[in-house]
Amino acid sequence: MDYAVRGKIAIEADRIADELRSKEGSSKHPFDHIIYTNIGNPHAVQQKAITWPRQVMALLQLPDALGIDHPKVSELFPEDAIKRAREMKKALGGSGIGAYTHSKGVREFRQDVANFIENRDHAEKGSVDVENIFLTAGASEAITMLMSALVKDSNCGVMLPIPQYPLYSATLDLLGGHKVGYNLDEKSNWGLNMKELERSLAEAKAKGINMVGLVLINPGNPTGQVLSPDEVKDIVTFCAENNLVLLSDEVYQENIYREGDKFFSSRRAADELGLIKNDAIQLCSFHSVSKGVMGECGQRGGYVEMVGIDSEVNDCLYKLAASKLCSSAPGQAMVSLMCRGPSPGDASYESHTMEKKAVFEGLKERARLVSNGLDSIPGISCQPATGAMYCFPSIKMPPGAIKASNERGFSPDTLYALDLLQTTGICVVPASGFGQEEGRFGFRTTFLSPESKYVVDSIREHYEAFCSKYSN
Repeated sequence: MDYAVRGKIAIEADRIADELRSKEGSSKHPFDHIIYTNIGNPHAVQQKAITWPRQVMALLQLPDALGIDHPKVSELFPEDAIKRAREMKKALGGSGIGAYTHSKGVREFRQDVANFIENRDHAEKGSVDVENIFLTAGASEAITMLMSALVKDSNCGVMLPIPQYPLYSATLDLLGGHKVGYNLDEKSNWGLNMKELERSLAEAKAKGINMVGLVLINPGNPTGQVLSPDEVKDIVTFCAENNLVLLSDEVYQENIYREGDKFFSSRRAADELGLIKNDAIQLCSFHSVSKGVMGECGQRGGYVEMVGIDSEVNDCLYKLAASKLCSSAPGQAMVSLMCRGPSPGDASYESHTMEKKAVFEGLKERARLVSNGLDSIPGISCQPATGAMYCFPSIKMPPGAIKASNERGFSPDTLYALDLLQTTGICVVPASGFGQEEGRFGFRTTFLSPESKYVVDSIREHYEAFCSKYSN
Protein backbone atom coordinates (compact mmCIF):
# COMPACT_ATOMS: atom_id res chain seq x y z
CA MET A 1 0.00 0.00 0.00
CA ASP A 2 1.50 3.33 -1.11
CA TYR A 3 0.00 6.78 -0.50
CA ALA A 4 2.14 9.16 -2.54
CA VAL A 5 0.66 12.42 -1.22
CA ARG A 6 2.29 11.72 2.14
CA GLY A 7 5.01 9.46 0.77
CA LYS A 8 8.77 9.64 0.28
CA ILE A 9 8.97 13.32 -0.71
CA ALA A 10 6.65 14.55 2.05
CA ILE A 11 8.56 12.53 4.66
CA GLU A 12 11.84 14.06 3.49
CA ALA A 13 10.23 17.52 3.56
CA ASP A 14 9.21 17.02 7.18
CA ARG A 15 12.74 15.91 8.05
CA ILE A 16 14.22 19.03 6.46
CA ALA A 17 11.60 21.21 8.17
CA ASP A 18 12.73 19.82 11.52
CA GLU A 19 16.32 20.69 10.63
CA LEU A 20 15.37 24.22 9.63
CA ARG A 21 13.82 24.76 13.04
CA SER A 22 17.12 23.93 14.75
CA LYS A 23 20.01 26.39 14.98
CA GLU A 24 22.52 23.86 13.68
CA GLY A 25 20.39 22.55 10.82
CA SER A 26 19.17 25.86 9.43
CA SER A 27 22.51 26.54 7.75
CA LYS A 28 22.48 23.24 5.84
CA HIS A 29 19.93 24.36 3.22
CA PRO A 30 19.69 27.21 0.68
CA PHE A 31 16.16 28.12 1.88
CA ASP A 32 14.59 28.91 5.23
CA HIS A 33 11.24 27.09 5.02
CA ILE A 34 9.38 24.32 3.20
CA ILE A 35 6.59 25.26 0.79
CA TYR A 36 4.14 22.36 0.98
CA THR A 37 2.41 22.20 -2.38
CA ASN A 38 1.99 18.43 -2.13
CA ILE A 39 -1.44 18.37 -0.53
CA GLY A 40 -4.73 20.29 -0.72
CA ASN A 41 -4.54 21.67 2.82
CA PRO A 42 -5.57 25.35 2.41
CA HIS A 43 -5.29 26.58 6.00
CA ALA A 44 -1.74 25.22 6.26
CA VAL A 45 -0.69 27.67 3.53
CA GLN A 46 -2.29 30.78 5.03
CA GLN A 47 -5.87 30.58 3.71
CA LYS A 48 -8.05 32.23 6.33
CA ALA A 49 -11.04 30.46 7.84
CA ILE A 50 -14.46 31.77 6.81
CA THR A 51 -15.75 33.71 9.83
CA TRP A 52 -19.40 32.73 10.24
CA PRO A 53 -18.96 28.93 10.42
CA ARG A 54 -16.19 29.40 12.96
CA GLN A 55 -18.41 31.69 15.04
CA VAL A 56 -21.12 29.03 15.16
CA MET A 57 -18.52 26.36 15.94
CA ALA A 58 -17.13 28.48 18.80
CA LEU A 59 -20.61 28.72 20.32
CA LEU A 60 -21.08 24.96 19.93
CA GLN A 61 -17.79 24.33 21.73
CA LEU A 62 -18.45 26.74 24.61
CA PRO A 63 -20.54 25.73 27.64
CA ASP A 64 -23.94 27.42 27.39
CA ALA A 65 -23.21 29.75 30.29
CA LEU A 66 -20.15 31.10 28.48
CA GLY A 67 -21.72 31.00 25.02
CA ILE A 68 -25.32 31.08 23.84
CA ASP A 69 -26.69 31.92 27.32
CA HIS A 70 -24.07 34.47 28.29
CA PRO A 71 -25.69 37.88 28.97
CA LYS A 72 -23.29 39.64 26.59
CA VAL A 73 -23.22 37.03 23.85
CA SER A 74 -24.82 39.45 21.35
CA GLU A 75 -21.91 41.81 21.81
CA LEU A 76 -19.47 39.12 20.67
CA PHE A 77 -21.41 37.13 18.04
CA PRO A 78 -23.94 38.05 15.30
CA GLU A 79 -27.54 37.08 15.92
CA ASP A 80 -27.69 34.58 13.06
CA ALA A 81 -24.68 32.69 14.48
CA ILE A 82 -26.28 32.58 17.93
CA LYS A 83 -29.60 31.41 16.49
CA ARG A 84 -27.94 28.68 14.42
CA ALA A 85 -25.85 27.49 17.39
CA ARG A 86 -29.00 27.19 19.52
CA GLU A 87 -30.71 25.22 16.77
CA MET A 88 -27.73 22.89 16.36
CA LYS A 89 -27.36 22.32 20.09
CA LYS A 90 -31.01 21.32 20.19
CA ALA A 91 -30.41 18.91 17.30
CA LEU A 92 -27.54 17.44 19.31
CA GLY A 93 -30.00 16.58 22.05
CA GLY A 94 -28.82 19.27 24.41
CA SER A 95 -25.58 17.41 25.07
CA GLY A 96 -23.43 19.47 22.70
CA ILE A 97 -20.63 18.23 20.47
CA GLY A 98 -18.85 16.38 23.25
CA ALA A 99 -21.21 13.38 23.06
CA TYR A 100 -21.55 10.53 20.59
CA THR A 101 -24.16 11.02 17.90
CA HIS A 102 -26.21 8.63 15.79
CA SER A 103 -23.80 6.46 13.79
CA LYS A 104 -25.05 7.91 10.50
CA GLY A 105 -24.73 11.40 11.92
CA VAL A 106 -27.15 13.86 13.50
CA ARG A 107 -30.43 13.55 11.61
CA GLU A 108 -31.01 17.31 11.34
CA PHE A 109 -27.51 17.76 9.90
CA ARG A 110 -28.20 15.00 7.37
CA GLN A 111 -31.41 16.82 6.45
CA ASP A 112 -29.32 19.90 5.68
CA VAL A 113 -27.28 17.72 3.30
CA ALA A 114 -30.45 16.36 1.68
CA ASN A 115 -31.83 19.87 1.13
CA PHE A 116 -28.48 21.03 -0.26
CA ILE A 117 -28.44 18.21 -2.83
CA GLU A 118 -32.04 18.85 -3.88
CA ASN A 119 -31.37 22.58 -4.34
CA ARG A 120 -28.09 22.02 -6.18
CA ASP A 121 -29.51 19.45 -8.59
CA HIS A 122 -32.97 20.99 -9.04
CA ALA A 123 -34.36 17.72 -7.75
CA GLU A 124 -37.91 17.10 -6.55
CA LYS A 125 -38.37 18.22 -2.96
CA GLY A 126 -38.21 15.26 -0.60
CA SER A 127 -36.52 13.01 -3.17
CA VAL A 128 -33.28 12.73 -1.18
CA ASP A 129 -33.72 10.36 1.76
CA VAL A 130 -31.73 11.25 4.91
CA GLU A 131 -31.46 7.52 5.66
CA ASN A 132 -29.27 7.18 2.57
CA ILE A 133 -26.82 9.79 3.89
CA PHE A 134 -23.88 9.05 6.17
CA LEU A 135 -21.82 11.83 7.77
CA THR A 136 -18.20 10.75 7.92
CA ALA A 137 -14.70 11.87 8.93
CA GLY A 138 -14.06 13.62 5.62
CA ALA A 139 -14.95 12.10 2.26
CA SER A 140 -12.00 9.70 2.63
CA GLU A 141 -13.68 7.67 5.36
CA ALA A 142 -16.86 7.35 3.32
CA ILE A 143 -14.88 6.25 0.24
CA THR A 144 -12.99 3.64 2.25
CA MET A 145 -16.24 2.38 3.80
CA LEU A 146 -17.95 1.96 0.42
CA MET A 147 -14.96 0.32 -1.21
CA SER A 148 -14.70 -2.11 1.71
CA ALA A 149 -18.31 -3.10 1.10
CA LEU A 150 -17.78 -3.46 -2.66
CA VAL A 151 -14.59 -5.52 -2.73
CA LYS A 152 -15.59 -8.83 -1.18
CA ASP A 153 -12.64 -10.88 -2.48
CA SER A 154 -9.45 -10.72 -4.52
CA ASN A 155 -11.31 -11.28 -7.80
CA CYS A 156 -13.22 -7.99 -7.55
CA GLY A 157 -12.10 -5.05 -9.67
CA VAL A 158 -12.83 -1.33 -9.64
CA MET A 159 -12.24 0.99 -12.59
CA LEU A 160 -10.03 3.99 -11.69
CA PRO A 161 -9.18 7.04 -13.79
CA ILE A 162 -5.51 7.31 -14.69
CA PRO A 163 -4.24 9.59 -13.22
CA GLN A 164 -6.22 9.19 -9.99
CA TYR A 165 -6.12 10.25 -6.36
CA PRO A 166 -3.95 7.64 -4.57
CA LEU A 167 -6.57 6.94 -1.89
CA TYR A 168 -8.38 4.69 -4.38
CA SER A 169 -5.39 2.62 -5.48
CA ALA A 170 -4.06 2.38 -1.91
CA THR A 171 -7.44 1.21 -0.59
CA LEU A 172 -7.74 -1.39 -3.34
CA ASP A 173 -4.26 -2.62 -2.52
CA LEU A 174 -5.25 -2.92 1.12
CA LEU A 175 -8.44 -4.80 0.24
CA GLY A 176 -6.69 -7.05 -2.28
CA GLY A 177 -8.85 -6.01 -5.23
CA HIS A 178 -7.89 -5.33 -8.84
CA LYS A 179 -7.07 -1.80 -10.02
CA VAL A 180 -8.50 -1.47 -13.53
CA GLY A 181 -7.36 1.82 -15.05
CA TYR A 182 -9.02 3.90 -17.73
CA ASN A 183 -6.77 6.59 -19.19
CA LEU A 184 -7.82 10.22 -19.34
CA ASP A 185 -6.76 12.10 -22.48
CA GLU A 186 -4.12 14.68 -21.54
CA LYS A 187 -4.15 16.26 -25.00
CA SER A 188 -7.84 17.14 -24.64
CA ASN A 189 -7.40 18.64 -21.17
CA TRP A 190 -7.75 15.25 -19.47
CA GLY A 191 -11.05 14.51 -21.16
CA LEU A 192 -13.04 11.27 -21.08
CA ASN A 193 -13.08 8.84 -23.97
CA MET A 194 -15.90 6.31 -23.83
CA LYS A 195 -14.04 3.91 -26.14
CA GLU A 196 -11.24 3.87 -23.57
CA LEU A 197 -13.71 2.92 -20.82
CA GLU A 198 -15.16 0.15 -22.98
CA ARG A 199 -11.65 -1.14 -23.78
CA SER A 200 -10.65 -1.17 -20.13
CA LEU A 201 -13.80 -2.97 -19.00
CA ALA A 202 -13.64 -5.57 -21.80
CA GLU A 203 -10.00 -6.41 -21.06
CA ALA A 204 -10.71 -6.82 -17.34
CA LYS A 205 -13.67 -9.10 -17.99
CA ALA A 206 -11.59 -11.14 -20.43
CA LYS A 207 -9.16 -11.79 -17.56
CA GLY A 208 -12.06 -13.10 -15.45
CA ILE A 209 -12.12 -10.10 -13.09
CA ASN A 210 -15.47 -9.48 -11.40
CA MET A 211 -16.01 -5.80 -12.11
CA VAL A 212 -18.00 -4.16 -9.32
CA GLY A 213 -17.47 -0.40 -9.51
CA LEU A 214 -16.12 2.68 -11.24
CA VAL A 215 -14.55 5.77 -9.68
CA LEU A 216 -15.27 9.18 -11.19
CA ILE A 217 -13.45 12.26 -9.85
CA ASN A 218 -15.14 15.48 -10.99
CA PRO A 219 -13.63 18.06 -10.90
CA GLY A 220 -10.46 16.06 -11.38
CA ASN A 221 -7.72 15.28 -8.90
CA PRO A 222 -4.84 15.50 -9.79
CA THR A 223 -5.78 16.72 -13.26
CA GLY A 224 -8.00 19.75 -12.52
CA GLN A 225 -10.49 19.23 -15.37
CA VAL A 226 -14.28 19.83 -15.18
CA LEU A 227 -16.58 17.41 -16.99
CA SER A 228 -19.47 18.62 -19.14
CA PRO A 229 -23.04 17.45 -18.43
CA ASP A 230 -22.87 15.16 -21.47
CA GLU A 231 -19.65 13.56 -20.25
CA VAL A 232 -21.16 12.93 -16.81
CA LYS A 233 -24.27 11.45 -18.41
CA ASP A 234 -22.11 9.15 -20.55
CA ILE A 235 -20.35 7.82 -17.44
CA VAL A 236 -23.61 7.36 -15.54
CA THR A 237 -25.15 5.50 -18.49
CA PHE A 238 -22.04 3.33 -18.85
CA CYS A 239 -22.24 2.32 -15.18
CA ALA A 240 -25.97 1.60 -15.38
CA GLU A 241 -25.58 -0.55 -18.50
CA ASN A 242 -22.68 -2.52 -17.05
CA ASN A 243 -24.04 -2.92 -13.51
CA LEU A 244 -21.14 -0.98 -11.96
CA VAL A 245 -21.55 0.92 -8.72
CA LEU A 246 -20.54 4.51 -9.51
CA LEU A 247 -18.36 6.11 -6.82
CA SER A 248 -18.58 9.80 -7.64
CA ASP A 249 -15.95 11.93 -5.91
CA GLU A 250 -17.30 15.49 -6.02
CA VAL A 251 -15.32 17.19 -3.25
CA TYR A 252 -14.13 19.99 -5.59
CA GLN A 253 -17.58 20.91 -6.87
CA GLU A 254 -17.19 24.51 -5.67
CA ASN A 255 -13.75 24.87 -7.29
CA ILE A 256 -14.62 25.67 -10.91
CA TYR A 257 -12.77 28.58 -12.50
CA ARG A 258 -13.30 28.69 -16.27
CA GLU A 259 -16.05 30.95 -17.54
CA GLY A 260 -19.00 28.91 -18.79
CA ASP A 261 -18.13 25.75 -16.83
CA LYS A 262 -20.56 24.56 -14.17
CA PHE A 263 -20.55 21.60 -11.84
CA PHE A 264 -22.95 18.87 -12.97
CA SER A 265 -23.35 16.09 -10.44
CA SER A 266 -23.63 12.39 -11.21
CA ARG A 267 -26.86 12.36 -9.23
CA ARG A 268 -28.39 15.06 -11.40
CA ALA A 269 -27.30 13.17 -14.53
CA ALA A 270 -28.90 9.98 -13.24
CA ASP A 271 -32.08 11.85 -12.34
CA GLU A 272 -32.40 13.57 -15.72
CA LEU A 273 -31.79 10.26 -17.51
CA GLY A 274 -34.63 8.64 -15.55
CA LEU A 275 -32.28 6.12 -13.95
CA ILE A 276 -33.20 7.00 -10.37
CA LYS A 277 -36.93 6.77 -11.04
CA ASN A 278 -36.44 3.39 -12.73
CA ASP A 279 -34.07 2.13 -10.00
CA ALA A 280 -31.49 1.50 -12.73
CA ILE A 281 -28.36 2.98 -11.16
CA GLN A 282 -26.24 2.33 -8.07
CA LEU A 283 -24.54 5.60 -7.15
CA CYS A 284 -22.56 6.86 -4.16
CA SER A 285 -21.65 10.56 -4.16
CA PHE A 286 -19.02 12.10 -1.86
CA HIS A 287 -18.44 15.64 -0.62
CA SER A 288 -16.29 17.27 2.05
CA VAL A 289 -15.69 20.47 4.04
CA SER A 290 -11.96 20.13 3.30
CA LYS A 291 -12.07 21.68 -0.17
CA GLY A 292 -14.25 24.30 -1.87
CA VAL A 293 -13.61 27.69 -0.27
CA MET A 294 -13.94 26.53 3.33
CA GLY A 295 -10.82 24.38 3.27
CA GLU A 296 -11.57 22.99 6.73
CA CYS A 297 -9.41 19.87 6.37
CA GLY A 298 -8.71 19.48 10.08
CA GLN A 299 -12.40 19.46 11.01
CA ARG A 300 -12.76 16.07 9.24
CA GLY A 301 -16.28 16.48 7.94
CA GLY A 302 -17.78 14.81 4.88
CA TYR A 303 -20.72 12.81 3.60
CA VAL A 304 -21.81 10.10 1.23
CA GLU A 305 -25.27 10.06 -0.33
CA MET A 306 -26.41 6.79 -1.87
CA VAL A 307 -28.91 6.11 -4.65
CA GLY A 308 -30.19 2.68 -5.68
CA ILE A 309 -28.29 0.85 -2.95
CA ASP A 310 -30.20 -2.12 -1.55
CA SER A 311 -31.58 -1.63 1.98
CA GLU A 312 -29.69 -4.69 3.21
CA VAL A 313 -26.43 -3.14 1.98
CA ASN A 314 -27.41 0.10 3.70
CA ASP A 315 -27.90 -1.86 6.92
CA CYS A 316 -24.45 -3.44 6.55
CA LEU A 317 -22.90 -0.01 6.00
CA TYR A 318 -24.66 1.17 9.13
CA LYS A 319 -23.02 -1.67 11.04
CA LEU A 320 -19.64 -0.60 9.66
CA ALA A 321 -20.30 2.97 10.75
CA ALA A 322 -21.57 1.82 14.15
CA SER A 323 -18.37 -0.12 14.75
CA LYS A 324 -16.65 3.28 14.92
CA LEU A 325 -19.58 4.66 17.02
CA CYS A 326 -19.84 7.90 15.00
CA SER A 327 -17.81 10.43 13.06
CA SER A 328 -16.56 13.56 14.80
CA ALA A 329 -19.46 15.73 15.99
CA PRO A 330 -17.60 18.97 15.15
CA GLY A 331 -17.00 17.60 11.66
CA GLN A 332 -20.68 16.79 11.30
CA ALA A 333 -21.55 20.32 12.42
CA MET A 334 -19.21 21.83 9.83
CA VAL A 335 -20.90 19.76 7.08
CA SER A 336 -24.24 21.23 8.16
CA LEU A 337 -22.76 24.75 8.03
CA MET A 338 -21.26 24.12 4.58
CA CYS A 339 -24.60 22.92 3.23
CA ARG A 340 -26.68 25.68 4.85
CA GLY A 341 -25.02 29.02 5.40
CA PRO A 342 -26.62 32.37 6.29
CA SER A 343 -29.76 33.24 4.33
CA PRO A 344 -30.29 36.53 2.44
CA GLY A 345 -31.25 39.17 4.98
CA ASP A 346 -29.37 37.52 7.86
CA ALA A 347 -26.82 39.62 9.72
CA SER A 348 -23.85 37.68 8.33
CA TYR A 349 -25.09 36.97 4.81
CA GLU A 350 -23.24 39.74 2.97
CA SER A 351 -19.94 39.38 4.83
CA HIS A 352 -20.10 35.58 4.49
CA THR A 353 -20.69 35.86 0.74
CA MET A 354 -17.87 38.39 0.34
CA GLU A 355 -15.38 36.23 2.26
CA LYS A 356 -16.19 33.17 0.16
CA LYS A 357 -15.88 35.18 -3.05
CA ALA A 358 -12.49 36.56 -2.00
CA VAL A 359 -11.13 33.06 -1.37
CA PHE A 360 -12.58 31.81 -4.67
CA GLU A 361 -11.12 34.68 -6.70
CA GLY A 362 -7.70 34.07 -5.14
CA LEU A 363 -7.85 30.40 -6.12
CA LYS A 364 -9.01 31.28 -9.62
CA GLU A 365 -6.14 33.71 -10.16
CA ARG A 366 -3.51 31.32 -8.83
CA ALA A 367 -4.92 28.48 -10.97
CA ARG A 368 -4.26 30.65 -14.03
CA LEU A 369 -0.88 31.86 -12.78
CA VAL A 370 0.50 28.41 -11.96
CA SER A 371 -0.87 26.46 -14.94
CA ASN A 372 0.15 29.13 -17.46
CA GLY A 373 3.49 29.67 -15.74
CA LEU A 374 4.41 25.99 -15.74
CA ASP A 375 3.27 25.57 -19.34
CA SER A 376 5.59 28.40 -20.40
CA ILE A 377 8.70 26.56 -19.16
CA PRO A 378 10.56 24.83 -22.02
CA GLY A 379 10.40 21.08 -21.39
CA ILE A 380 7.30 21.29 -19.17
CA SER A 381 3.73 20.99 -20.46
CA CYS A 382 0.72 21.81 -18.28
CA GLN A 383 -2.97 21.69 -19.15
CA PRO A 384 -5.14 24.57 -17.88
CA ALA A 385 -6.39 24.05 -14.32
CA THR A 386 -10.09 24.71 -14.83
CA GLY A 387 -11.14 23.17 -11.51
CA ALA A 388 -10.03 21.63 -8.19
CA MET A 389 -6.77 22.80 -6.55
CA TYR A 390 -3.98 21.24 -8.61
CA CYS A 391 -1.82 21.35 -11.70
CA PHE A 392 -0.44 18.10 -13.13
CA PRO A 393 2.31 19.00 -15.60
CA SER A 394 4.40 16.58 -17.61
CA ILE A 395 8.16 17.09 -17.84
CA LYS A 396 10.76 15.95 -20.36
CA MET A 397 13.18 13.88 -18.33
CA PRO A 398 16.89 14.14 -19.24
CA PRO A 399 18.52 10.75 -19.97
CA GLY A 400 20.88 10.97 -17.00
CA ALA A 401 17.95 11.34 -14.60
CA ILE A 402 16.33 8.15 -15.87
CA LYS A 403 19.61 6.29 -15.46
CA ALA A 404 20.24 7.73 -11.98
CA SER A 405 16.72 6.93 -10.78
CA ASN A 406 17.01 3.33 -11.96
CA GLU A 407 20.25 2.98 -10.04
CA ARG A 408 18.59 4.35 -6.89
CA GLY A 409 15.51 2.17 -7.24
CA PHE A 410 12.74 4.72 -7.69
CA SER A 411 10.92 6.53 -10.50
CA PRO A 412 12.53 9.39 -12.47
CA ASP A 413 9.90 11.86 -11.32
CA THR A 414 10.61 10.88 -7.72
CA LEU A 415 14.25 11.79 -8.36
CA TYR A 416 13.10 15.10 -9.86
CA ALA A 417 10.77 15.90 -6.93
CA LEU A 418 13.49 15.04 -4.41
CA ASP A 419 16.01 17.26 -6.18
CA LEU A 420 13.47 20.10 -6.36
CA LEU A 421 12.80 19.80 -2.64
CA GLN A 422 16.45 19.70 -1.62
CA THR A 423 17.31 22.64 -3.89
CA THR A 424 14.34 24.97 -3.40
CA GLY A 425 12.32 23.73 -0.40
CA ILE A 426 9.28 23.15 -2.64
CA CYS A 427 7.46 19.89 -1.89
CA VAL A 428 5.52 18.38 -4.81
CA VAL A 429 4.22 14.85 -5.45
CA PRO A 430 5.77 12.68 -8.20
CA ALA A 431 3.23 11.95 -10.92
CA SER A 432 4.05 8.25 -10.68
CA GLY A 433 2.11 8.23 -7.40
CA PHE A 434 -1.12 8.97 -9.27
CA GLY A 435 -0.62 6.66 -12.23
CA GLN A 436 0.26 7.82 -15.73
CA GLU A 437 0.88 6.42 -19.18
CA GLU A 438 4.16 4.60 -19.80
CA GLY A 439 7.00 6.99 -20.56
CA ARG A 440 5.34 10.05 -19.04
CA PHE A 441 6.95 11.88 -16.13
CA GLY A 442 5.70 14.80 -14.08
CA PHE A 443 4.40 15.98 -10.74
CA ARG A 444 1.34 17.36 -8.98
CA THR A 445 1.39 20.75 -7.29
CA THR A 446 -1.33 22.75 -5.59
CA PHE A 447 -1.89 26.43 -6.36
CA LEU A 448 -3.01 27.23 -2.82
CA SER A 449 0.12 28.96 -1.56
CA PRO A 450 0.39 32.77 -1.60
CA GLU A 451 3.96 32.06 -2.75
CA SER A 452 2.70 30.51 -6.01
CA LYS A 453 4.56 32.97 -8.25
CA TYR A 454 7.80 32.21 -6.40
CA VAL A 455 7.05 28.50 -6.79
CA VAL A 456 6.70 28.80 -10.59
CA ASP A 457 9.84 30.94 -10.89
CA SER A 458 11.80 28.50 -8.72
CA ILE A 459 10.63 25.49 -10.72
CA ARG A 460 11.68 27.27 -13.91
CA GLU A 461 15.20 27.95 -12.59
CA HIS A 462 15.56 24.52 -11.00
CA TYR A 463 14.39 22.60 -14.08
CA GLU A 464 17.08 24.22 -16.24
CA ALA A 465 19.74 23.29 -13.67
CA PHE A 466 18.30 19.78 -13.26
CA CYS A 467 18.45 19.14 -17.01
CA SER A 468 22.03 20.37 -17.12
CA LYS A 469 22.97 18.20 -14.13
CA TYR A 470 21.51 15.03 -15.69
CA SER A 471 22.12 15.77 -19.37
CA ASN A 472 24.18 12.60 -19.90
